Amino acid sequence: MIKFWFYIIVFVCLAVVGLAIGSANDDIVTFDFLMGKSQLSVASVLVVGVIFGFIVGVYASLWLCIKLWVKANLAKSQASKLSKQLASLEKSEK
Repeated sequence: MIKFWFYIIVFVCLAVVGLAIGSANDDIVTFDFLMGKSQLSVASVLVVGVIFGFIVGVYASLWLCIKLWVKANLAKSQASKLSKQLASLEKSEK
């Protein structure tokens, strides 16, 4: 658990340093969206990219967790079914 929190702290520190350096850059760039173009500062593009990446990462993680949870519950139900069948089979042999 300590390793997990260490990684989180390092990630947050790197993100803060990156955003601090990026926010100091006020150059205007043309950012091409799928629907059109917009002129934004480099700091705005950086912040939007970080937020979008975070949202996509959380979504992918939740999807994977739900998928694994469903598989685990399915395996549990199959195991309980098999143990009931084994118990009934042992009773019938006696």
